[in-house]
Amino acid sequence: MGYSWVYRAFFRMVVLMAGISLLTVAVLKGNCWAGVLGGICCVVFVWISYRIRQQLREKSWLMLEAIRNCDYSFRLPLYGFSGGERILQETLNRFGDLMGEQKQLMEQRERFYGQILSSVSSGVIVLDEKQAVVQTNPAAARLLAVPILSTLKQLERYGVEVPHMLRTLKTGERCNLQFTTAKGEVQLSVRATEMQLGETNVRILTLNDIRSELDAKELDSWIKLTRVLTHEIMNSIAPISSLSETFLKRQDVRESPIYEGIRAIHETSVGLISFVDSYRKFSALQKPSPEPFYLLDLLRQIQGLSLIPDTISLTLQIEPSELMLYADPNLIRQVLINILKNAVQSIGETKGCIHVRAYCAPDEHVFVYISNDGPAIPEAEAEQIFVPFFTTRTGGSGIGLSLSRQIMKLSNGSISLLRAGTNGWNTTFVLEFE
Repeated sequence: MGYSWVYRAFFRMVVLMAGISLLTVAVLKGNCWAGVLGGICCVVFVWISYRIRQQLREKSWLMLEAIRNCDYSFRLPLYGFSGGERILQETLNRFGDLMGEQKQLMEQRERFYGQILSSVSSGVIVLDEKQAVVQTNPAAARLLAVPILSTLKQLERYGVEVPHMLRTLKTGERCNLQFTTAKGEVQLSVRATEMQLGETNVRILTLNDIRSELDAKELDSWIKLTRVLTHEIMNSIAPISSLSETFLKRQDVRESPIYEGIRAIHETSVGLISFVDSYRKFSALQKPSPEPFYLLDLLRQIQGLSLIPDTISLTLQIEPSELMLYADPNLIRQVLINILKNAVQSIGETKGCIHVRAYCAPDEHVFVYISNDGPAIPEAEAEQIFVPFFTTRTGGSGIGLSLSRQIMKLSNGSISLLRAGTNGWNTTFVLEFE
């Protein structure tokens, strides 16, 4: 293959002409040696032609094999070739360059779409015709509370009906999934679509957390309602409180029988104004000023406030001890104080224990579990525990937990109550920070 194309063509032509000439001489003059030499020349010509075709087939086969293996780095030599063979070599090399560029572009697009898929809040699960998981995104694993979703069988921990519904959900249909995890109640809306991927049909399941969306809309509705009520109540109560206070200072009123009635009106109006202040706290929460801080330091500061009596032990399990949060420490302190106060009031004067455990999940979400061994919250009350102004305690305002939920929402987090008995505790609140 070191000869040029012209030389090889000329050599083949010379061999062919020599063979024909010698065979002609052998036939006309009966020279056997000329016949032998002519036959040898013909054989050499056939062998050279066969080798050229074989080398062309080998190059084509190597090129196709490289393409089959997605290897576009092959290069054919150009030195020593000219004419049609050189053009063929250059064409194959250029084809390899183009295929390599397309492969690189496809890899970039795959990384781009993969990054988009990882960034969306909706969970995505791709199933093949055998119901095997082909691809998922981190949001799907987070919504389903599993480290990595590799098979639907993993979801049997929440009941066999959960994976069954995902397997049998038809294209274009929707369903709602509701199950309990270690992080609390989960409500998901699932939609199925289908597409052709190569020669295989795949189903794409899209998961959305409807519970958090409903909670957010409910919270916004409460805030709007409380702002309206605050405005209307203050406009009505403020003049009554002011006028009643003015009458109580008059000497003629103090000595008259109506004094006690006016004093009752004044005290009632003052009490209503105090109640309205709780509305203001709920509807006019300050904008968070997030900053990094150590969770353990914040908990130790709260310990120093003497909120927990000696009859109740407080244990801290922070993993690692240098665990940091990026949020407004003042607002998070208020959330922790509200939950700890509720725990103390739940335990009462008996001996009890409050346990705080925090850790960072693989997806970098931080979870804080605040548990106590006081009486469990009844299920009927647990469903309304985050409703503003709902309380079962005499003298309570009912805004502590609803305020905590609003703070966690503003901090891009969430708060939830686990079922009684989860992790061995009667009551457990979970704070999740994204």
